[in-house]
Amino acid sequence: LSVAWWKYALLAVCDVEANYAVVKAYQYTTITSVQLLDCFTIPSVMVLSFIFLRSRYRLLHFVGVVVCMGGLVTLVFSDYDRSGGNHTNEGSNVILGDALCLIGAFLYAVSNVCEEAIVKRFDKIEFLAMLGFFGALLSGVQLAVLERQEIATIVWSTKNVLLLFGY
Repeated sequence: LSVAWWKYALLAVCDVEANYAVVKAYQYTTITSVQLLDCFTIPSVMVLSFIFLRSRYRLLHFVGVVVCMGGLVTLVFSDYDRSGGNHTNEGSNVILGDALCLIGAFLYAVSNVCEEAIVKRFDKIEFLAMLGFFGALLSGVQLAVLERQEIATIVWSTKNVLLLFGY
C-alpha cells in the first residue's frame, strides 16, 4: 500500500459518520434545514483546502462564503426560535438535527480534502478499493450495533430483498 491502512480506515470513519449524521438529522429536523445546512460543506472545504492543500481563492469566493455562512446562521437561529412552538411539520428536535447536519457537513469536508490530497499523490484505484473496503466494514458493524432493533422488524420478503439490492 502506498498509504498506511489506518489512514484509509480513518478516512472511511469520516465518510461513514458524515453520511450517518446527515441521514440521522432527517429524523430530528426538517428536510429544508438538512438540505440547506448540508451546504456547510462548501465553506468547510474552502477553509480546510486553504490550510492543508495551500489552495488560493479570490475575494469573490470569500464573499460567497460569508453570504453562505450568514444564511446558515440565520437558519439555525430560525430553527432555534421555532423549536419552542408546536409545529406539526417539523422534526422532534430541530436543534439536534441541525447540529447533526453541521457535524456531517464538516466531516464531509474533511473527507473531501483528504481524498483530494491522497488522489493527487497516490494511486486512485488503491484509494477507491481501500475506502470501499473500510467503509463497507465500518457501515456493517455500525448497522449491526446501532440499528439491530430496526433490522429485527424488517419483513424479509423477496420483494423487499430485491428492492434493497436494487438500491
